Amino acid sequence: MPEPTPPVLTAMTREVVRRVAEVLPALTDRVLDRMLTDIPLYGSGAAGDRAAVRGRLAANLSSAVQSLDSRSHDPGPAAETGRERAQQEAALADVLGAYRLAFTELWDELVRASHLPPAVPAAALVDLSSAIFWLHNAESDALMNAFRDETHQILLTRERERAALVDVLVTQDVGTGTLLHVARSLRLPMEGRFVVVTGDSELGRDPMPRIASALAAVDVRSVWRLRRETSVGVLSLPERSHDAAVFDVLARHATASVGVSPVFGHLSRAPWALELALLALRQIRGETAVQQFDDNPLNILLAAAPQVSLETAHTVLGPILDLGDDQRDLLVTTVNAWVTAGGSADATAAALYCHPNTIRKRLRRVEDATGRDLRRPGDVVEVVAACRAWTQLHPRGRVD
Repeated sequence: MPEPTPPVLTAMTREVVRRVAEVLPALTDRVLDRMLTDIPLYGSGAAGDRAAVRGRLAANLSSAVQSLDSRSHDPGPAAETGRERAQQEAALADVLGAYRLAFTELWDELVRASHLPPAVPAAALVDLSSAIFWLHNAESDALMNAFRDETHQILLTRERERAALVDVLVTQDVGTGTLLHVARSLRLPMEGRFVVVTGDSELGRDPMPRIASALAAVDVRSVWRLRRETSVGVLSLPERSHDAAVFDVLARHATASVGVSPVFGHLSRAPWALELALLALRQIRGETAVQQFDDNPLNILLAAAPQVSLETAHTVLGPILDLGDDQRDLLVTTVNAWVTAGGSADATAAALYCHPNTIRKRLRRVEDATGRDLRRPGDVVEVVAACRAWTQLHPRGRVD
């Protein structure tokens, strides 16, 4: 939208403007005193010391008076003020409040100047008020646009910096000094209760929109990094009693597959936790769901050497893995459920909604296919480890 044309001032009203220009230093000091007294941003020193604030104020008042005299508006000083205050993280309302105060004092000074001999007719003051109204709007618009643009750039820069720090935290084995710097920058403790969360991102689309604010509502500090294919976050958890609420928040905000690591106690273990979160994600890829990696010791050992573990699974379960998907998944699921049930065929049957004899037949099929005897502890370990490796580590290993 083109900028409105400034009102045309008569020779008499322009003379009033020139009178104000002659007392501009005193006007500047008067406005400055009110700003320091009435607006906390300036009185606290957050916008700079007295000399710095006065310099910026003098430039803006001088530009305003020149604009009235020349009928041309230079947005530069107002825009520079907006950028500087944004960099100082000032509240926009406080900055605009200072502008209103300055224009109020400027108008009062124009009215006083109009009464000096030779006095200016009242009609000329009406024209001058239109010019002041136009100028106030133009200056405020220039300031607000620059303030918002600068704030946006600051937020983008901080987001890029935060993402880079999260990258360092979850993907690199760094020294203690670097880790301390990253933790302080991200406002995370070095020790506590943490999880790493990762979700599938389609072309940079966030798989958990507004998740940071939702987690903050349940007292969880989180930092995130979004890339084209994945989103990764590190969550600092409160006491254990909040865990259910945390996972409820993740489930409600997930719009894609989301994997969660086991809870760990030191930030230096974040890269390890990311690997486990990715393994959990792999189990449910393609679903809108949240899956946490089961951190029992066997699963952790398998995850520590995933390639070797998968090769072992193929060695032990070879004939079973060669079956069709349905039969393979049926037998692997049965073994996993049997272990969870403590080796009880009755409890396994109850969990899988079938007869105990059906479970026994399936286990015999596993024994026949693998050449292992599930009554011998050593053979049980091999079969269970192989089934866990297939379930946890293979992209097609998840079975329902």
